Amino acid sequence: MAELRFAYAARGYDYAGAIERVAGDEELLHSLLDMFAADSSFLKLMSALDAHDALEGFHAAHSLKGSSGMLGMTGLYEAMKLITEPLRSGDAEKALQYRAEVEREYAAAVGMIECL
Repeated sequence: MAELRFAYAARGYDYAGAIERVAGDEELLHSLLDMFAADSSFLKLMSALDAHDALEGFHAAHSLKGSSGMLGMTGLYEAMKLITEPLRSGDAEKALQYRAEVEREYAAAVGMIECL
């Protein structure tokens, strides 16, 4: 699965950290990436932002932050950190300023997964 390593490198993601967190099991990492792409947290986050629902947005953002961090998706993880904090404090309006970055990073992450 050298392609996975190259895909991570092309996006600037942390392959070494991700593979370490799955004890070197590339098949497991690939399965987790597929699960990430199928997860509904991103859609829940977008719906919550549309509704200015900080609590629901926080839950979805926190989930995405954790999974993107575990999977070594550095760009998405950093974007999720930015949006999670205002949602944690109930400020959905402030969180909206990070929406475009989150959408861009999420699309890049899912795009990488779909190419594997």
